[in-house]
Amino acid sequence: MQVAFPYPVKVQSSTPKLSGMRFSPFTNIDGESFATPTLNGHWKLDLDIAAIGMQGHLALSSFVTQMEAAGATCVVPVCTQWRPNDASGRMLAPNGSAPEWTFDHVGFANDPFDGFTLRAAASHRDSYIDVDKPALSQLWPGHYITLGDRLHQVGNVSAIGESDTAIRVSLMPNIRGNHDVGAVVVVDQLRLKCRMETGDQVGGFRGPSPVRFGSVSLVEAF
Repeated sequence: MQVAFPYPVKVQSSTPKLSGMRFSPFTNIDGESFATPTLNGHWKLDLDIAAIGMQGHLALSSFVTQMEAAGATCVVPVCTQWRPNDASGRMLAPNGSAPEWTFDHVGFANDPFDGFTLRAAASHRDSYIDVDKPALSQLWPGHYITLGDRLHQVGNVSAIGESDTAIRVSLMPNIRGNHDVGAVVVVDQLRLKCRMETGDQVGGFRGPSPVRFGSVSLVEAF
């Protein structure tokens, strides 16, 4: 079951953490311990959220209840403070998740910035991608990107042939699936397909306060 992220719930903090990149350490015949590497990493995402007013309370309560179902997934917006520049050299502004006048969450209010595109096809398990970008834009180590509904963090960036518009970007975790040439590399409307591990339920009566605070722990869904 695909569950919509609740609107108009406000995200106060969003903390993605990459887990599962190493197995438990093993010990060799000399008694030395080593971590066993793996390519099966997955994201964990902790959200602190605030629900304001009747619509916010009802939306958040319904979301937590629906996500308790077996196999329930949600494409969750991933909020970050720092974003790349746009084609004019100014930092991209955060985009709202939905227009204020809608009754329900219907996705992002506008299209993502399309200035970053794949210069070459990206294949499953690749550790880097080649990207075309505007001359005044740049990705930095630490930025996040999204390909499809999969989140990646930039580890390193280098120019291709000293070009102002072509870069090679190292990513963690490795690429999920296959992506064609020209696919948009999303840098401003980050998202991640998740399942819920735990979530605070705000339903029921807790006094007349118009604001409810809660937290939700999510894990990447495959």
